[in-house]
Amino acid sequence: MLLEPDYTKEISAALSLKPFQVEVILEMIDEGDTIPFIARYRKERTGNLDEEDIREILAQKSKRESLYKAKQTAINGIEEQAKMTPDLMAKIVACQTLKEVEAIYKPYKLKKKTKAMVAIENGFQGVADKIKQGADEAIIKTEFSALLADHSLEAILEGAQSIISAEIASEPKLRSFLKQQTLKDSVVIAKKKSEKMLEKLKEKDAQQIPKFELYADFKRSFKALKPYQILALNRGEQLGILSVKIDKPEAVENFTQQKYFSDIGYRGPATELLVAAFKDGFTVLFKSLENEIRSDLGEMGEDDAIASFRSNLEALLMTKPEYGQVILALDPGFRAGCKIAVLDELGRPIHFDKIFLHQAATAKATLETLLAKYQPEVIVLGNGSGADETLDLIQSVTKIQVYIVNESGASVYSASKIAQEEFPNLDSLDRGTISIGRRYIDPLSELVKVPVEAIGVGMYQHDMPVKKLEERLGYTVEDVVNRVGINVNSASTYVLNHIAGIDKRAAKKIYTNRPYASRAALRKVLSDKVYEQATGFLRVPESAEELDNTDIHPDQYALARYYLQHKAEGSIEAIFEAHKDAMTKLYPEVTTLTLEFIGEAYDKLGTDERVHSSHRKAEEKVDPSSIIEGSVVSGVVRNVVAFGAFVDIGLKNDGLVHVSQIANKFISNPADELEVGQRVKVKVLSMENGKIQLSMKAAERA
Repeated sequence: MLLEPDYTKEISAALSLKPFQVEVILEMIDEGDTIPFIARYRKERTGNLDEEDIREILAQKSKRESLYKAKQTAINGIEEQAKMTPDLMAKIVACQTLKEVEAIYKPYKLKKKTKAMVAIENGFQGVADKIKQGADEAIIKTEFSALLADHSLEAILEGAQSIISAEIASEPKLRSFLKQQTLKDSVVIAKKKSEKMLEKLKEKDAQQIPKFELYADFKRSFKALKPYQILALNRGEQLGILSVKIDKPEAVENFTQQKYFSDIGYRGPATELLVAAFKDGFTVLFKSLENEIRSDLGEMGEDDAIASFRSNLEALLMTKPEYGQVILALDPGFRAGCKIAVLDELGRPIHFDKIFLHQAATAKATLETLLAKYQPEVIVLGNGSGADETLDLIQSVTKIQVYIVNESGASVYSASKIAQEEFPNLDSLDRGTISIGRRYIDPLSELVKVPVEAIGVGMYQHDMPVKKLEERLGYTVEDVVNRVGINVNSASTYVLNHIAGIDKRAAKKIYTNRPYASRAALRKVLSDKVYEQATGFLRVPESAEELDNTDIHPDQYALARYYLQHKAEGSIEAIFEAHKDAMTKLYPEVTTLTLEFIGEAYDKLGTDERVHSSHRKAEEKVDPSSIIEGSVVSGVVRNVVAFGAFVDIGLKNDGLVHVSQIANKFISNPADELEVGQRVKVKVLSMENGKIQLSMKAAERA
């Protein structure tokens, strides 16, 4: 009998949490509380769990619910066919993964009967059981003479072996054993496909062949296999360049056979019939398991790549905003020209123009006119095709500082529904240019409008499942927006939509009814639940209530005022003990965690956590030919990946600082040392075929 799991007990054990922590999270989520709200304002109830802890609890719950539902579906399906047995029920109940359930249920879902099913219907189960006891052909002939009246000996033996093979292929314990042995003793092998096969590739795919030379004759144990190698192997295989498989060592098969014999209680010598049946079942089981392991590896590679993407995206979103300046923004280009947008101090477009690089005199005259008329304080240039040539042109007519911004995703945004809503009367090129300029003003506010997968701060993002990528990167956007806090009177609806508890409808309502003199004024436009969830993340700098410009929630204002009056009396613990009764009346759930949060939030009153700039300041014209092997130059980190970091040093292509070249010490994760936007000094180690190898540790010695 299948009983629904005790999710709280299982999840708390799996995540090493206390049962009350899991229980309270599941309860609050069911009540409509949001993850950012719980993590920040319900620390007392959760035992200080953060956003990632909460999401992992929910993921574990979803995973276990899916497994339970899959088991129930399998049981119902098999019972409807009147084929359920106590042994089969026990196997399904004992399954630990969806793959195990699928392996058992698969034969019963097929419209066409399997060979094993037909053999069972023909009465060959007894023969199969006898073979598992060590019977040979002579014994089968003697004990199953009645079957021989209707079936040939060959058909009986083949059917019995099919039954045994099917049992082996769907046995969860044997599958688990084989998986452990494979991961322990086997290796992943990759080979470049034959020249004949490679000649059949499309030209676009054939151009990728050189990228996979490292994997032309590749062999790695599972322990030594890196996540980025997994993704590279998968891509090479998908392109038709590589053949990838898991080796099947003879020792693994022998160990599995011994395990199987032990499980069925067979102690005698390996008979020909039993060994033949085992080999058939093992072949099916190993192929199924190979697919499962490859799938697990792929997921591991994806998770690692997405983790790097999230780290890079967070650093980019946390770039310091630069408000209050007139900006001249340029989207570089050759054939279609360079689009220009002038943005006022609030980031609103006030003029558009275009210049062509091949018409230098006219382009210079246009720039000089715009500079004289609008007097921009900053020039912002996208880093796309033609950026170097456009920079040369700009620097030939002005000394105004130029900043280079990453324009990844700008074209995607410019053609999006959001861009059309924001600028209905502009063409996509003008919208894209505005986006480039605004990425300098406030990267967070601008990048939330761009599909996260289109922001170029990751590796293999186009190989990721779109839904998974959007979900995980969406977490990062959500966390950053709520962590930073948003000025409710200046934020766009697109930023407001990422605040805890606020959907598109509520965001539009907030935006339409601006300005607000205080947080309390938001009560008029929001439901009680949305106000509770969102208000702590919305700031009103203009409010007469100074706490409206902090992360402190209005529910905690009375407590905050009381605590701040007594803050000078000693440590948080001492104050809490001395005033516990009074504080509990003001905020019943108060603990030292609450007071610690209030103190930290008040100390940051009116400040912005975004203090680091990732915009690359364009230096005076750099002659690319002056950057040669051995040169020591400065650059900006554009992307951090598992094997190193890509650095923009002012050339067409970014250079790679391999993980081994970051510092004079062992580094397992480049993200521990570097982040997107960080300025670094590097030495050029080599420049071949457009690939630039850099070293930070060599630059230190230079």
